Amino acid sequence: MSWGTELWDQFENLDKHTQWGIDFLERYAKFVKERLEIEQNYAKQLRNLVKKYCPKRSKDEEPRFTACLSFYSILNELNDYAGQRELVAEEMGHKVYGELMRYSQDLKAERKHHLQEGRKAQQYLDQCWKQMDNSKKKFERECREAEKSQVTFERLDNDNNATKSEVEKAKSQYYLRTHMADESKNEYAAQLQNFNGEQWKHFNNAIPHIFKNLQAMDERRTVKLGETYRSFAEAERRVIPIVSKCLEGMVSAAKAVDERKDSAIVVESFKSGFEPPGDFPFEDFSQTLNRAGSDGTISNTPRGERDGTPGSRPDPRMNRTKNKLWPFGTKKPKGPPPEDFSHLPPEQRRKRLQQRIDDLQKELQKEVDQR
Repeated sequence: MSWGTELWDQFENLDKHTQWGIDFLERYAKFVKERLEIEQNYAKQLRNLVKKYCPKRSKDEEPRFTACLSFYSILNELNDYAGQRELVAEEMGHKVYGELMRYSQDLKAERKHHLQEGRKAQQYLDQCWKQMDNSKKKFERECREAEKSQVTFERLDNDNNATKSEVEKAKSQYYLRTHMADESKNEYAAQLQNFNGEQWKHFNNAIPHIFKNLQAMDERRTVKLGETYRSFAEAERRVIPIVSKCLEGMVSAAKAVDERKDSAIVVESFKSGFEPPGDFPFEDFSQTLNRAGSDGTISNTPRGERDGTPGSRPDPRMNRTKNKLWPFGTKKPKGPPPEDFSHLPPEQRRKRLQQRIDDLQKELQKEVDQR
């Protein structure tokens, strides 16, 4: 349906409708802007969250537990996911919001041009109508004056008391007014014909052409909205494959958690190499007491001497064992640890020394290769 033929008399309503269309487009652009700002803030908060929970210790101090490593893998995937959210915001800003704002400016300029043409055409038609209406009123006025002069002439012509000069004057006035009425009639007819012609061109050529342009402009606006709706969705859909990979990486990290391996790491990390302490010997403190003889006297001879054996002495290993009942929880020595790792339990010392040997061998091999 054509606006030019169906809405030939609805210029003001089309003016309001096209303005509403631009306002709606800019409202949608504002929505997209707020939407991409949400994405930007979301991505920023995700990156800050990842940064907050990433390990800040040196590589040697990082835990090797599968639960920890999987968590760090999840953080890496989440950081990549935040990057995808940033891409969504960037694409929305460039292909949707930026495009809408540029198109809005073009629409405003085009709409202004078409409406100005419509108003000029209407102003020209109004001028033609005004000229026609003025000529009509002049013709009407001249006809009334001619009628008055005719009545005056006829009255004086039939009046026997009127002088000849009065009759001639009334007659000439009547002829003059009649001539002026005829000229006004011709002018009115010409102006009427001109107005009818301009009015026909106005409503059959000018207005249909202008309204057709307005209709095409409004339809392009609608098409542009549909395209940006699609671009809005495509910005999300385009990152779905990578987002899915991020989520798959998180699931794989979850599957990599191994409670048995973590338990073995605990053993490897804290095994001291000490043997569990043996049984404590029974210490009989009563053997040092003087025993009463059979005759009721107290003997001053120690039991060991009476039995022909030397007195029992405390086992020197006992004191060493006391200090090794629980080798864990001891205070760490202050200051830098010794290079031979003598502060560590045997098993841990062996591992650290072996690691040091391996590092030195790598450095040596590197120097040999450089030569």
